[in-house]
Amino acid sequence: MKMLEKVWIVITEEDEKTEEQAKRLKKRLQSEGLEAGMEPLFSDSRKPQPAAGELYLTDCPEAVGRLAGENCRILLYLTEKSRKLSMTEYPYAVEDLEEIDAGYLEGIYRRLAGEPWEILRTKRLLVREQREEDLDSLYEIYAHPDMTAYMEGLAVDREEERERLRSYIRTVYPLYGFGLWMLEKRNGDCIGRAGFFWREEAKLPELGFAIKKSEQGQGYCLEACRAILEYGFGELEFSGVQALTREENRAAEAVLMRLGFQRCGVTQADGKKAVRWILLRSQVPSSELKEGGEKPAPQWKGEDPCDIPDRSVWEEPAP
Repeated sequence: MKMLEKVWIVITEEDEKTEEQAKRLKKRLQSEGLEAGMEPLFSDSRKPQPAAGELYLTDCPEAVGRLAGENCRILLYLTEKSRKLSMTEYPYAVEDLEEIDAGYLEGIYRRLAGEPWEILRTKRLLVREQREEDLDSLYEIYAHPDMTAYMEGLAVDREEERERLRSYIRTVYPLYGFGLWMLEKRNGDCIGRAGFFWREEAKLPELGFAIKKSEQGQGYCLEACRAILEYGFGELEFSGVQALTREENRAAEAVLMRLGFQRCGVTQADGKKAVRWILLRSQVPSSELKEGGEKPAPQWKGEDPCDIPDRSVWEEPAP
């Protein structure tokens, strides 16, 4: 469901090119179904009023704040003058109006409003960013002892975990544009997490996944990961993805093999021995990652994924 209802374009820089770009942006947003207005900030008697669903694209945020209220949502337009403003106070900024569309502004509005992004939908699942209200669901997901046999669990202290979740939402999603996402069934039940993250010194982003014990064996993991991989290779333009498993974790290995990953040596992860798996975009046609029915594992050809360096990988003895 869209949250952004209207964009106010309030740019005071006196530049003919910028003015034309702003006019084109207004028309482009309107053609995409988003209401947009260009209000001369100081000459129009109708002053912008604070309202839910409104975003201000402006190079003079302090003046807009005085008129629309200090809690208005602002996307900073970068000029020589506005570049000197605090990025802590105005964390989101653009310098090219031609690259903006309604989808981008919807995402910015959600960031500023503290609302999770919806990443994608599959036949049975919604994949979205986590929110603080997910804390109870997370403790339910990780409650069974089997869930932490091969991965780190949650903090015993719920307030400690709450602060960790807040920090993750506040920093990781905006910084990378991805992270571990919540898997939610159509009835609203949260059944696990899956997504991407960067491991220190890694050459590729890493796929991670965890499905609630009571929901395992129903194909949710494969369904979610296939869609997430397609999103990673397509929208995020990853050249490849790695995954690490403990050697005893046969269930995770089975999932990765069905997704088309290839075993590529043994490494160290969190101080323990782990198997490294890699899937390259060039080796997996997007059609093979789409959901719907069982798909055969891709046939490996061309570049060898195991050629991607990882200085912690050990040579495995020949079978």
